[in-house]
Amino acid sequence: MKKGDKIVLASIIVISLVLFFLTSQTLREAQNKYVSVQISGREVQKISLKKEKELREYNFKTKLGTNKVLVKDGKVWVQESNCPDQICVHMAPIEKVGETIICLPHEFLVEIKADKKAPDDLDLLLR
Repeated sequence: MKKGDKIVLASIIVISLVLFFLTSQTLREAQNKYVSVQISGREVQKISLKKEKELREYNFKTKLGTNKVLVKDGKVWVQESNCPDQICVHMAPIEKVGETIICLPHEFLVEIKADKKAPDDLDLLLR
């Protein structure tokens, strides 16, 4: 392989990686993300995860206790819980699809999800 071939190959790889990361970032931002709140394995509420500056507060009561969930700037976290270990309260805010906060004593789950429908921008990105 000649020196010029190596330069062309390296350039193609770099350009491909840059395009891949730009496309994946655009798709991630274009997803319709929401918070799924589940109690005892059953979804009880969907909360929009738009990046709003206003703090939104949600209170959930289970058979085993209560949890207060806060949403702001596209992030969600558990502010208060009357469970004994407080692990859910000490977890960092979540914002990416697939991240979860779990309160096992209350059988309480907060999960970030996204609609499975591909965004309309996908067609524009692939053209």
